[in-house]
Amino acid sequence: MLNNVIRTYMPTSPYCQGIQRCFAYFKDVWHHAGMVLQETAYEDLRELAEASEREAIRLKADFHTLDIVFAVYLRRTSRFGFFSFGPINIDVRLIEDIVERTTPKGEGTHPPKHSDDFVRFSQRLMEELRRSGRTKLDDLHWLLAFMRCGEGLPHRVFSELGVTPEQVEEYARNGGMSPASLEKLYSPEEAAAYLNVHVQTVRAWIRSGRLRARRLAGQRALRITASDLRSVLEPLELGEAG
Repeated sequence: MLNNVIRTYMPTSPYCQGIQRCFAYFKDVWHHAGMVLQETAYEDLRELAEASEREAIRLKADFHTLDIVFAVYLRRTSRFGFFSFGPINIDVRLIEDIVERTTPKGEGTHPPKHSDDFVRFSQRLMEELRRSGRTKLDDLHWLLAFMRCGEGLPHRVFSELGVTPEQVEEYARNGGMSPASLEKLYSPEEAAAYLNVHVQTVRAWIRSGRLRARRLAGQRALRITASDLRSVLEPLELGEAG
């Protein structure tokens, strides 16, 4: 059945050879996991794979990379230039600009090959589908796979956001997140007011590494978690107060 799906969706032109390899990776993981998928699961995959292939060709990239697929996914699921889901808010235009500037350029004379990080991501995506027990890929599978892939631009973005896959799954289950599941975030100015120090002191601590901070994805704004803020407070030893 799966072979028929692949032959139906994947023409044998050179343009589609890279996408055929993508499907082959999914087929391999599917086979070893013993999964039975709806044919419609491959329709969404085909659409995103084709869009990513076109983007790689537009960028004259020799390789179809994880970063390119990430940018295409965000563009496809964004509204008015922003990707938003629960605690996640990403300026897609900034991500596209990063990919535009950092993707190694080739001659653009051959269909892009799939990079190693894309192969690993395709396997991670299939693992997310297996974990969910479902037979059709949806946007949440893609998002969780990007969050858990641990490399490339997706890793950088979600590390800076400080949001975990578990929090996203909770939001998806409940249609919202419990207050206890998210730490309060402070701007440097709010952190300074909380600690009763000058904001430049807070920024100096961040530069020196004494205080951890994160940037909002694709933006320059800094945010500090409540637990990181508490880490600069040292308890007094008995008799030190005075």
